Amino acid sequence: MQPFASAVPRLPADVTKDRHKDRRQDRYVIIDAARGLGILGIGLCNAPGFVAPLSQAERLPALASQTDQLLWVAEQTLMQGRFVALFSLLFGLSMLWVGGDGHDPVANARLTRRLCWLAVFGVLHGALLWWGDILLPYALTGLILRPCRCWSARRLLIVGVAAYAVGVGLLRIDGLVALWNGGHIAEPLIQTLRLPPSPFLSLIKENATDWLTTLPQTLPSVMLTSGPLMLIGMGLWRANRFLPRTTCPRDQWFLVGGIVAVLVSLPLALMQIGKFPVHGGLRPTDLAFLSVTMRLLVAPLGALGWLWIVAHTRKMQDMLAPVGRLALTAYLSQSLLARLCLFAAPGYYGDVTYAPLMALAGFLVLLQAVAARFWCSRGWAGPAETVWRRLYRRT
Repeated sequence: MQPFASAVPRLPADVTKDRHKDRRQDRYVIIDAARGLGILGIGLCNAPGFVAPLSQAERLPALASQTDQLLWVAEQTLMQGRFVALFSLLFGLSMLWVGGDGHDPVANARLTRRLCWLAVFGVLHGALLWWGDILLPYALTGLILRPCRCWSARRLLIVGVAAYAVGVGLLRIDGLVALWNGGHIAEPLIQTLRLPPSPFLSLIKENATDWLTTLPQTLPSVMLTSGPLMLIGMGLWRANRFLPRTTCPRDQWFLVGGIVAVLVSLPLALMQIGKFPVHGGLRPTDLAFLSVTMRLLVAPLGALGWLWIVAHTRKMQDMLAPVGRLALTAYLSQSLLARLCLFAAPGYYGDVTYAPLMALAGFLVLLQAVAARFWCSRGWAGPAETVWRRLYRRT
């Protein structure tokens, strides 16, 4: 028996259906907006890698001015790692949407084809456009995680959180042990770039070489970090806790987690630019290692904080949802735009200061958002999405 049940008015079937449709549509808009934020944020974070070879992109950029330093600290504390984590959570959610809970053989086959064709996109993108491609590692990780779709929300969350902590530990264990024993992180090998006469051919060759070099490192890194986040994304969705605004007001802890991630990351970023005292005889390479390690640990909290902000900001949803609907096209076009800029001004390859670089990246990101809004307003599907869907749906 349910007390006070009679006090709840019974709605007509058509009204209930309309409300459910509106609520579901609202959830899809927020998911699209979050995906759009993840894609554009990844583009901003990837900007140094777009305009430099692998040997230079991983080093601390030359921060000659206060503006350079301010922008770099903001990027490290607010964006770096957060958007990749957000995209990983959403990738896990998409696996449930496309493949279901694993009990439908037709949906299973469709998901498998979807991931296999995504891997093909990743190979072409990594070899021809940008060495930092994540499509291939994500596709292979998704193929491994297919059987996990039938797990309960509780199991997905517990395994995902535990696997993420273990994965970060495994990736960083060597450096942590060295620092614990009083050692230091080795200096990276710095190479001076010399471009051959033909910029186009040299960039393609340099990119393909760097992609093949980083792939053995990228694959285990994604599997150990983004893989668990995909499980967490599945678990949050299955537990009806993925979207704060449309589920439970108490999920404001998403925002609290994002604030904690910023506060934890800020001191290490300030140490790297000499604006905060350094203790224990840590060298610049030690600080960089600790900064990346901390960034990995708090990235999921930062991602949830951004998700909370998107869910509570209607203007962000209106601006970012079109980008999310064209996610694959937007991701590939970022690399294409970066290469076109380098073809127009090859002298900037490996030799551009941070503030102008981020200004250009911000302009290109804004251009993508405007173009996506125009494209979707016409009712057009994304070019890459259209090809991808026809391939894996076989229609």
